Amino acid sequence: MGLIQRVLDQAGISTISLTLVCEMTALVKPAKSLYVRHPFGLTLGAVGDRATHEGLLRECLAWAEKALPAGEIIESPYRWDLDDLRERQLRKEAR
Repeated sequence: MGLIQRVLDQAGISTISLTLVCEMTALVKPAKSLYVRHPFGLTLGAVGDRATHEGLLRECLAWAEKALPAGEIIESPYRWDLDDLRERQLRKEAR
């Protein structure tokens, strides 16, 4: 995704990625990324949580409009607090 983002940004089309693992994103170096601390498969929030879905998309679009240094990773204030699913996934213990 980083390579495609760079090409689009060079053509004047602003882009941003959503990421769940900022260490991996730092290696890929897309133009801009929004780091979200949510579980894998629930990037925009819990199923049916329209307010979080919309809020994250609006935040993403707002950052996409801003001129930032290439490779910038912005940390979203949104946090998954329903359970420990994210932590279990990162430890590869989730079922």
